[in-house]
Amino acid sequence: MNTRAIPVRILIAATLAIASVGISVAVAAEKKPKPTGTIKDLENRTIQIDRDPPTNVQPQQAIEQYKRFLELQSDNEQMRSEAMRRLGDLQVEVDEAARAAGGADFTGLENKEAIKLYESLLAKYPKYERNDAVMYQLSRAYESEGQPEKSLAVLDKLVTQYPDSKWITEAQFRRGEILFSATRYKDAEGAYAAVVAAGPQSGYYDQGLYKHGWSLLKQSRGEESVGSFLKLIDRVMIENGRLRDRDALDRPSRELSDDAFRAVAITFYDLDGPESLDAFLKQRGDPVYAHLLYENLGNLYIEKERYQDAALAYEAFAKRRPDDRFAPSLQMRTIEAYQKGGFASLVLEGKQSFVERYAFGSAFWANRTVQDAPEVAAQLKANQKDLAEYYHAQAQKSKKVEDYSIAARWYRAMLDSFPQDAEAPATRYLLGEVLFESGRFAEAAKEYERTAYDYPAHPKSAAAGYAALVAYTKHEATISGESKALWHRQGIESQVMFATSFPEHPESARVLTKADEELFALNDFDRVIEVSQQILERKPAVEPRYQRTASTLLAHSLFDRGRFQEAEIAYIRVQGFLPAGDPDRPAIEERIAASVYKQAEARQAAGDAAGAVDDFLRVAVLAPNAKVSANAEYDAASILLRDKQWDRASKVLEGFRRKYPSHELQPEVTRSLAVAYLETGRAGESAAEFERIAARAEEPADVRREALWQAATLYEKDGSLPNSARVYANYVKQFPAPLDPAQNARQRLADMAKAQNDVRGRSQWINEIIVADKSAGSARTDRSKYLAAQATLETAEPQVAMYNSIKLLVPLDKSLKAKRSAMERVLTTYGQALDYGVAEVTTAANYGMAELYRTLASDLMTSERPKGLDDESREQYDVLLEEQAFPFEEKAIELHETNASRTGDGVYDEWVQRSFDVLAKLKPARYAKAEIGEEYVQTIR
Repeated sequence: MNTRAIPVRILIAATLAIASVGISVAVAAEKKPKPTGTIKDLENRTIQIDRDPPTNVQPQQAIEQYKRFLELQSDNEQMRSEAMRRLGDLQVEVDEAARAAGGADFTGLENKEAIKLYESLLAKYPKYERNDAVMYQLSRAYESEGQPEKSLAVLDKLVTQYPDSKWITEAQFRRGEILFSATRYKDAEGAYAAVVAAGPQSGYYDQGLYKHGWSLLKQSRGEESVGSFLKLIDRVMIENGRLRDRDALDRPSRELSDDAFRAVAITFYDLDGPESLDAFLKQRGDPVYAHLLYENLGNLYIEKERYQDAALAYEAFAKRRPDDRFAPSLQMRTIEAYQKGGFASLVLEGKQSFVERYAFGSAFWANRTVQDAPEVAAQLKANQKDLAEYYHAQAQKSKKVEDYSIAARWYRAMLDSFPQDAEAPATRYLLGEVLFESGRFAEAAKEYERTAYDYPAHPKSAAAGYAALVAYTKHEATISGESKALWHRQGIESQVMFATSFPEHPESARVLTKADEELFALNDFDRVIEVSQQILERKPAVEPRYQRTASTLLAHSLFDRGRFQEAEIAYIRVQGFLPAGDPDRPAIEERIAASVYKQAEARQAAGDAAGAVDDFLRVAVLAPNAKVSANAEYDAASILLRDKQWDRASKVLEGFRRKYPSHELQPEVTRSLAVAYLETGRAGESAAEFERIAARAEEPADVRREALWQAATLYEKDGSLPNSARVYANYVKQFPAPLDPAQNARQRLADMAKAQNDVRGRSQWINEIIVADKSAGSARTDRSKYLAAQATLETAEPQVAMYNSIKLLVPLDKSLKAKRSAMERVLTTYGQALDYGVAEVTTAANYGMAELYRTLASDLMTSERPKGLDDESREQYDVLLEEQAFPFEEKAIELHETNASRTGDGVYDEWVQRSFDVLAKLKPARYAKAEIGEEYVQTIR
């Protein structure tokens, strides 16, 4: 087709397409004819092809442009072949994206067109230098279309014709995948072998090894496949010569290695099992993961329910390398396999073999500690325990001494191996049981005691301690003479040890009381005092019958030793067991109170304030009905207050208030509580006490006023704002004079209302501040004027908001009148604020008034214009507005300058600064200069 005959619009579109995909046109350098400005000029141009397309072109756009270009049917083979390849690649790319998106409108037409294009390219241009890339893409397109045979045929040509192609390794791998799926395992083996031969740097090496092994395995060449699988395992499982933790692998690597191990296991399963594996490793040498090969073989036998074969597989490694780190674990798997198979005798033999092979002191532990192989130690312990429990159960059935002896031997072996183990106490308890059951009571007693007292508390502690007492009794019945007396004394001490060690045991109190009685019978009074006190100090208390016995024995023993003061305390305990209505109870109670009170006085005199407090308080505890109890309690509080023990003093005083509500010391209690609460930071409770003081009519007015103020401030400090507001309001009501405190109270009430967004409450108290100041006459103070001035200034805020909300609309005279009226109200309020003569209020009011005028001037200029004005009328109207606004703006400047001039008097607050900011906008020539600002700063200084 003659290009000069192509319609101009098609030629232009094709040219644009070529430019967009990187095909540039260069003018020939030789004998360039003069352009004529016609299509004829294109004949003398040559085409230069870029190797890669630009990256910013949309695929579909590029496809259409390539198609348009190819429609030109250029005779340039280089251009055409390159365009065909790129078009095909784009179509494959678009097809893959559409497939991934999974849209309902997917047709696969792009892929089909790409196939036709690639086939045509290969047919028309067999010498195209990038045909290997074309074949690679064509094979992918065939695979996408579900035509693996065609894909394979293309890949076969690629690897044959282009052995040096950069796609060669991937092509071989894809060939292997297709061949493997087609069960052509021999051919697949060759393809995967080529992938492996390419080396680890290809990216397909691990998968190549894996599939190469499976290709061999599928051909029943298992022994040959092992080499590939082990190479794969070496790469995945070994790092720097050390075995990696399986759990540390990523999921693909873990699954790959697991499957490789299973494939190896299948191979040796199909041969002679562990014997074949032994022979293989003897030739190859043991890898660091040898134990995993045996373990996976055993696991496969377990799956097939061949439990004895599994046990032999596990044990094969333990026999092969008995001192290996993993040998004990596989030996345990042997036992587990026998258990699953139900071979009880083999399980027992396996456990005994394990203990003999891996007991501490064996060769396995020669260069290891428990920290090096904790699971082996745990397995050793578990097997020893199983053996001990088995023979113990046998002994309980047979009642034979020899069976008990074997059980005892295994329990002792456990204790020797694991003396500090958490289960050691329970093991020793079982040893005691074995000895007791076999009639060896003295030995049993000692083992029970060791179980109970030689270890930290454990579940068998109390039971072992009590069992020792039974064993003592059993053995005592078999002896006599001095041996019996000595054993009896040891038994008493064991009773005391049991009762004191396990006070919560249901027999503890009875056992300790029995020991107390037996000691008293031996005239061992010092020990009686000790044991009796233990009984009486029990928490929770023992039964009354035991308490009464112990109290009586204690009182007698103390009296015998001449410790009368302590004897008195002991008799007090006895008094507690006297029945209600006993005629001696009142006298005993007064005697207790008097004796304790005297002890308190003696401690106080000796400077023992703490002891005195304890004794004073103990009076009320021991003798609540005694006449001296109230004074004793108050005396205790007085000492605590003096020593600044505020918390404890508070509790004592609170107790006094509850117990003695009508006592004459109650006013003093209130004062003391107020101080104590204040000192301990309990502001709210202190405030309540100050309110009590303020409420007492008997108190002087100054005291009540100060108390009420203190209560309000403390409530506020405590965060109890409703109570604080209530008390401040009560303060204003009760004490309007002196003026300043009352004004401060009103200000606090106003501030609280503001914090609560209580606009009405805020307004009420602001107005009260103003009214109170005005009505105070000569009692007015600088403080009251200041607060009133601030309050007055605040009342202007809603008026300013109302003023600002009024818009100047047509008719202007009506809206302007409303705005001027609102302005006058605000100016009146500002004037009232100025009357107070407070500097910061004055500057704020001046600023506010200035802004009123400035706002009015601005609103006039932006006011609504009458409708229907022509340009000339509009201009005249604007001039009139400017004339109206000018005086207001001048007035604003005047007021702001008045504020600014206060710097000369040393006043430079927020409002003065803000006036300067406004003046810098209104009169920039004068006020918007850095030098002026510096001058003012110097003036302020």
